[in-house]
Amino acid sequence: MENSLIKKIKILVTICIIAMLSACNESFLDLAPISQANVNSFYKTQSDFETAIVSVYDSWQNIVPGDWTRMTEFRGDTYHRFNYVEYEISSNIWLLNSTLSYWKNFYKVVSNANIILDKIDNINSFEETTKNRIKAEARFFRAEAYFALVRFFGAVPLVKHEINSIEALDIGRTDVFEIYNLIEDDFKFAIDNLPEIVSDQEYGRVTKYAAEGELARVFITLSGKVYNQNRWAEAKPLLEDILFNSPYEFAETYQEIFADDGSNEKGKEIIFSILFKAGNEGEATSYANAFIGKFGEVARHVQFENGLVESYESGDIRKDVNIVDNYLALDINQWIDGHWINVKFDYLYDIGSKNSGMDWPMLRYTDAYLLYAEALAEISGNVPEQSLEILNKVRNRAGLNLLTQIDIPDINAFRMAMEKERRCELMFECVRWFDLVRTGRAVEVLNALGKNADDTWLLFPIPQSEIDKVGSDILPQNPGY
Repeated sequence: MENSLIKKIKILVTICIIAMLSACNESFLDLAPISQANVNSFYKTQSDFETAIVSVYDSWQNIVPGDWTRMTEFRGDTYHRFNYVEYEISSNIWLLNSTLSYWKNFYKVVSNANIILDKIDNINSFEETTKNRIKAEARFFRAEAYFALVRFFGAVPLVKHEINSIEALDIGRTDVFEIYNLIEDDFKFAIDNLPEIVSDQEYGRVTKYAAEGELARVFITLSGKVYNQNRWAEAKPLLEDILFNSPYEFAETYQEIFADDGSNEKGKEIIFSILFKAGNEGEATSYANAFIGKFGEVARHVQFENGLVESYESGDIRKDVNIVDNYLALDINQWIDGHWINVKFDYLYDIGSKNSGMDWPMLRYTDAYLLYAEALAEISGNVPEQSLEILNKVRNRAGLNLLTQIDIPDINAFRMAMEKERRCELMFECVRWFDLVRTGRAVEVLNALGKNADDTWLLFPIPQSEIDKVGSDILPQNPGY
């Protein structure tokens, strides 16, 4: 047990060193690395725990935006590909361990957070408010990881404390509502203990409003067709606090949210994002190269699903911000025509590099705004005037005509209008798949593309290697795999 603990501490220290070397340029992330010489004195000071929490933030850089995009946009009706793991995701034809890296990366977040939470209350060397903030950050990201795991894999093992490899063999699948209880508790603690705003030097640290937005998403997910709980009324005040009390605002133009040079990453719409830094592979993201095809022929393998381009109405300015059918392939200095590509996040800070310093938006104001309109409608059972006003405000910014009660006579029509609006507004932002699943529309939409889908598609297969470690009696595979 003791040797296992020491080994885990050493692993965390290694992660922290990597985090220091690959951290972004904000002051919060510019923390001194830990040397092997002072391992035994680690977890003793405020500085130690600030270093440790960076490892939790850093863990999300292994998930977002690459795996996050693969698991959501390729699963739904945005992208498809005829090779690599993206083909498995979009076709639901899997190799035994294709989901292993996703599984491990989410549990890495959980593990890093649990280590902090298990140790921090034993330390009295720093002020309680600061301690609670670090705990809140750890619990925020633990909740975020479990929220992803339960939506992708269903009933997964629930680990709330640091464990060794032997103890892990006895932990099986946990009821999804028990997992959601932890998620809810973690986000509520984060709301109570995170600041409302952060300084420029701390940009990138999560805030109270990020936690409110994520908890609202949890309640809305639980209200959907998968779980059939009515939690809309609990989401409503959380969204109201963001929309009416926070420093975030509805951007005047869609273009300013996604400026070509990435200059508005810290814009007034962005509530929560994962930070990256241009310069080298350890600090940057290769999203543009992998999914946009700035270089050569990469994007020819990443194709839009039928109907995606056509989802935009005539005159919708968001279409040209999000997609084009020609681009310059930098490494061959040649224009590629006739192939639709995603240009929403096509801002490379270092022209000539396959890596980008673009931050990845996890939650922005308009997303929360549309969810609020949806909540008002679901609570009332009809189409409130305020819900229609919000929908039209988003459409007006996009250059589209306003809808009336004649266009949307009942809540079912409103649901379909909202689904379409969220697709066009939030395209490529990895929310579409979650929307389709929670509204019960995923199978229908996939079958319209000829995919022969059923409810099996709503969850991913658990990696076979994880099942083999503990046995199928403890960790049974998801149905259909």
